[in-house]
Amino acid sequence: MNNLTKKFSLLLISAFAVASLNARSEKAATLVEDVIWANGEIYSTVLTTNSFKNAPAHSVDYLYNFMMSGLEGQRPVSDAAPGDQHYNGGRWSVQIVVFTEVGKLAHDPDGDGIVNFELTSAEMVLHHEAIGHLEIMPANFYFSCPLVKSGQ
Repeated sequence: MNNLTKKFSLLLISAFAVASLNARSEKAATLVEDVIWANGEIYSTVLTTNSFKNAPAHSVDYLYNFMMSGLEGQRPVSDAAPGDQHYNGGRWSVQIVVFTEVGKLAHDPDGDGIVNFELTSAEMVLHHEAIGHLEIMPANFYFSCPLVKSGQ
């Protein structure tokens, strides 16, 4: 595991731990509105206290996380959503996404550190990886937080 992966994993685990403590202290799951893109739609999620070690690839979906991407404003992107045949109910394998220098120029042409447009689907994420705008690395972190349609 490289330094960036370790740093991100620790940050993500810390954030998850805080969310878990809040959920435990409220004795209920916590709804977070408009937080994850999937298939071009924005979804809310329900924070739970569930994390797990490793999982077969067919039993999890990728959650592309931009927390340490080098630019702000890009929300996470899922490769599946409710209604998709392969959606696993919000069981995530977190993928770290980092903008390359070329990607920063393309996604933040005004140089303010905030993306000028968000990627809204896994297809867009993978396309921008293919053209050299992004690097994607597994975080080796798994957790459950189901997606729900925003506004419900």
